[in-house]
Amino acid sequence: PDVRFVAHIDLPKSVEGYYQETGRAGRDGEPAEAWMAYGLADVVQQRQLIERGDGDDATKRNQLAHLNQMLALCELTTCRRRYLLEYFGEEGSGTSGCGNCDVCLDPPALWDATIPAQKLLSTVVRIGKERGRTFAAGQHIDVLRGTESERSRALRLDELSTWGIGADLSVAQWRGVVRHLLAIGALDSRGEWGVLVPTDAAKPILRGDEPVRMREEVIARRGGAARAGRRVAAEANLDAAQLDTFERLRAWRRDEAREQGVPPYVVFGDATLRALSVHRPGDRPGLLSITGIGQAKLDRYGDAVLELLRAPAHPDD
Repeated sequence: PDVRFVAHIDLPKSVEGYYQETGRAGRDGEPAEAWMAYGLADVVQQRQLIERGDGDDATKRNQLAHLNQMLALCELTTCRRRYLLEYFGEEGSGTSGCGNCDVCLDPPALWDATIPAQKLLSTVVRIGKERGRTFAAGQHIDVLRGTESERSRALRLDELSTWGIGADLSVAQWRGVVRHLLAIGALDSRGEWGVLVPTDAAKPILRGDEPVRMREEVIARRGGAARAGRRVAAEANLDAAQLDTFERLRAWRRDEAREQGVPPYVVFGDATLRALSVHRPGDRPGLLSITGIGQAKLDRYGDAVLELLRAPAHPDD
């Protein structure tokens, strides 16, 4: 019940699966974190697995729908908790957001990707019409960026009117555009090689009737969102003085655990540290009233904990 962290290193097959798996953390009611990394290759691979599967057409359509909904969750630029609640038929978290997901803690910078989306879709359409071919994302990006190769010359892709018109964007940015168009259903990825095919949803984008706004592709700041998540969760339950006490108790617990060669939770769980920070018992009987402290831990750690609790808090440090 005290799992604090769940990581996905590829794209879950459905929102239901993702929700169930992340729900394994924080079952003790304390804050926990869910982290996921995914990319365009994950989307293509999942689609390939569905297409190669043994299910009938109806089953495959259902699986693709679930995958598209999962991709939509990943590409969100609004509160993720609100999306999850509404997905499962519950009331959303309001216009202010939940204050805990990465989007709420660190709102993504958005940019108008309408013209790049039109360029990409035009390239897919022109290669299909003028060359009678379909390609995966990488070849289309090479055309847009004007990347010369023997294959491009052999297929006369360098003669297309869209050749080199997207040199202003990086490969990562173009992959983001592809991923976003897959998420909103303007592109489909098919077959063993994940070739891109425009859908009916691409038409209003190509006509300029539907704008495309998406998040900027950025290099993640290592640990930044996770630390922010922990800080916000803690501040939601503790005032400044209590939070200072909690952090000092946690630092003491870390040192104690290192000395013993055990994980920190073996000394005290976070719930116990939070209760100590809130109630600040001043004697040994008071410590025994805190959940997670029995006679053995009182005998072993009681004096050290009481000394920490008696020290004045420094909430402004």
